[in-house]
Amino acid sequence: MTEAQIKLVCQQCMERCAMGNTWPPDLAEFVSLVSESGANPFGLTSDRVMEEYRRWRNESYRYSGSDKYPWAQPVLYHVCIEMRRTGVERQMTEGELKKLAEKLLTKWTKHVGNGLSVPPIRRQLAAPQHPAGPTPAQLLMEEYKRRKAAGLIN
Repeated sequence: MTEAQIKLVCQQCMERCAMGNTWPPDLAEFVSLVSESGANPFGLTSDRVMEEYRRWRNESYRYSGSDKYPWAQPVLYHVCIEMRRTGVERQMTEGELKKLAEKLLTKWTKHVGNGLSVPPIRRQLAAPQHPAGPTPAQLLMEEYKRRKAAGLIN
């Protein structure tokens, strides 16, 4: 952590104490404060992730795909894509999206902390192309009509 991040965490602890929360904060609260300060390999806070998510959501129509959008960091691509998918599926509120951003940022921090890297931004594979021509159901229907016309089926 940088000196500025340590000062920010200490300031947040004092503000929490002034609001009537317990002192010292328990481990979970402290870890949450540290992650909010941007003490991760990416230097991102959940607020910064939310800003990028809103900007991408509002400006993505200008690009042919999310892979063409000018992401500040590759990890933001992965976080924002998952936030949109989960947010739409679960119909999440702004507060829930912020908690999800914190959770995903923590997930990617652990991922990088374990020695793994952030995958590059890539376009998803295209859907497979179906061969031209009639489908099996259409072939069966043609056979049925042929037999019916020949009087083989009542």
